[in-house]
Amino acid sequence: MSLIESALTDEHREIRDRAASFATEVVEPAADRIERTDEFPREVIEEAGDRGLLGILLPEAYGGEGSDFLSYCLAIERIAEASGAVAETIQGHTFAALPVAEFGTDDQKERYLEPMARGETVGSMLLTEPDAGSSPSELSTVAAADDEGYLLSGEKAFGTNAGVADLHLVVARKRPAPEEGHGVSVFLVPGTDDREGFDFERVEYMGMRGHVTGDSTLSDVRVGDDALLGEVGQGFRIAMGTIDMARTGLGAIGTGIARAAFDDAIAYAGDREQGGQPVGNYQAVQVLVADMDAELDGARHLVYDSAKRIADGEGDTRTSSKAKYVASEAAEFVTRNAIQVHGGKGYRTDLPLERYYRDAKILSIIGGTTEIQKTTVAGEALGL
Repeated sequence: MSLIESALTDEHREIRDRAASFATEVVEPAADRIERTDEFPREVIEEAGDRGLLGILLPEAYGGEGSDFLSYCLAIERIAEASGAVAETIQGHTFAALPVAEFGTDDQKERYLEPMARGETVGSMLLTEPDAGSSPSELSTVAAADDEGYLLSGEKAFGTNAGVADLHLVVARKRPAPEEGHGVSVFLVPGTDDREGFDFERVEYMGMRGHVTGDSTLSDVRVGDDALLGEVGQGFRIAMGTIDMARTGLGAIGTGIARAAFDDAIAYAGDREQGGQPVGNYQAVQVLVADMDAELDGARHLVYDSAKRIADGEGDTRTSSKAKYVASEAAEFVTRNAIQVHGGKGYRTDLPLERYYRDAKILSIIGGTTEIQKTTVAGEALGL
């Protein structure tokens, strides 16, 4: 029994098995269609909700599973084996729901959490801006307070599920600003169809087709006083409060994509004959397979070490950053070499290998680039 397996409880295994069934029965049959049409897979997300996979980390009182972060990573890795886009969509939704669970009022929790756990309400976090990145001191989106609530104006870039979400968590600077602090706060904003002045333009990317993101513009979007999540000035804490979890989750997605590519490469190396023997008998292929296997196992152990620490309340940035960048690089390495094992056939678009390769690439960029993660790890190690 592996070290990872020995750490799992019956609850962990049950959730992993449920995610595996969902991946096999729902995601895999839909993956080619999602890739071909690039449409947001709302029905797949709703089915994930029906199977309890959107509320793994949400309280049972609001329709969730009340489980831990290790359960979440086990599930999201298995889903990513079938579709990185579906896994990333669920990841974006999950990390929009968690701030509501932690900082929401009783009314906000009652209104949003159960529909989010069921997949009836899809969530999105809008933090990053075209010119300011995620720096709280440079955010230009503002929420002007008046007698009726707030008027939100500004531009946001990226944001998983932006535009198609039913609930957007918009990070903005309250105006007038409080006497102390920058006033960065989070506001709950319905979908673009429900608010005048809220516009969205989708941006197409090389991979993760079906995963929707793009540019959001808010022009005097009206929300009430009850749209404020938490307190004024808590915005950056709310938005970044789950960053270690999000980075580890991205690592789990990377290992899922890599696992799918590795399994395909192993199967092909055993079946494809060249010179009267399977190509897996050739040392050049064996070297690739060994490197892929080691990279994948190393990444998975870092991811699940970080997930277990977080589940035990002992998570830390150094561990999550290592897990994120190592798993991201492993995903690129394994998917690229799975194509190499397949030779010319691996370059064809009628196999999922090129999808795995394109989907893996974004993981070294989102959630903090590999270079940022390495700087973070080094800084923590050196005490800088």
